Amino acid sequence: MRITRRKIIVASIFAILILCLLVFMVGAGDIANAIRTASPELIALSVLVYLISWPLRGIRYQQILAQMGYREDLNSLIRCIFVSQSTNVFLPARIGDVTRAYLLTKIKNIPLATGLSSLAVERIFDILAITTIGGFAVWALRGALLDRWITDVIAIAGVAIAAVFGLLFLFLKLRTEIGGVVTRFIREIAIVSTKPRAFVIVFASSILVWFFDILTCFVILSAFSGVASFSLIMLAFLAIAVGNLTKIFPVTPGAIGTYELALTAIFYMGGIDPVIGATAALLDHFVKNSVTLVFGSVYLSHFGLRWSRLVEHAGQTGQTERTEQK
Repeated sequence: MRITRRKIIVASIFAILILCLLVFMVGAGDIANAIRTASPELIALSVLVYLISWPLRGIRYQQILAQMGYREDLNSLIRCIFVSQSTNVFLPARIGDVTRAYLLTKIKNIPLATGLSSLAVERIFDILAITTIGGFAVWALRGALLDRWITDVIAIAGVAIAAVFGLLFLFLKLRTEIGGVVTRFIREIAIVSTKPRAFVIVFASSILVWFFDILTCFVILSAFSGVASFSLIMLAFLAIAVGNLTKIFPVTPGAIGTYELALTAIFYMGGIDPVIGATAALLDHFVKNSVTLVFGSVYLSHFGLRWSRLVEHAGQTGQTERTEQK
């Protein structure tokens, strides 16, 4: 997908409109008052908790690349992930994923097809982990008044991910030949996703990554009440699962707006006051995006690049890959 300035502006305006709608529905004054009542110590703790997830992301990605025959140092991979995820925060269509493939080619000489297939594996296991967590939360909250659409979203995601793994397994069994680059791309995804040992390692690390992402949200929720309960933990599990499943369809940069709306809706259905729910959702995304952007900017300078140049290179990289596949 070619990212133009017009597409960025339209997607950003859409995100702002969703956020404005949420703030208008809840009340800007009420949100401001709620922020003042939040425990600054727990908000600070949420930042530290979220930071723990980043080495785990690096370890998971290191394992994915190792299964594809590339053993890279952890620090370089964490830097690449920070930069790519930062790009995803302010650009639509998850263009940051392409920037990571570009960086791996530039600094590690990893083939572009391998960079893209490793990212596809990461995304597949993200969805698998999120769906598993969401399903567990729905089961744990089975006595709560949850709307049907929530279970439908989790069920659809489960069916979709099962279909993906089924097709990958079939691809390996039939040794399908499609074409040079495309075949290599699919084979690398299939090998990591269907090899038992690799599956267990990547899936377990994915669960850990999302556990700390959820724990961040839980700590922020606790900053308003100071009370920790099993139902509150499960609500955080479910909210983060549904909120991140909305990122499958990246209609806004970094799912800004759609993510907050999803979290607020889940919190409200779980009995949390809409003002607290919306404020917690806004703070949760703010904390995570701020950490990502700060470290992403630092590491981008480390690579000797600027955001505009990185996006330009990523666009050229994506166009080159599409041409090669044809």
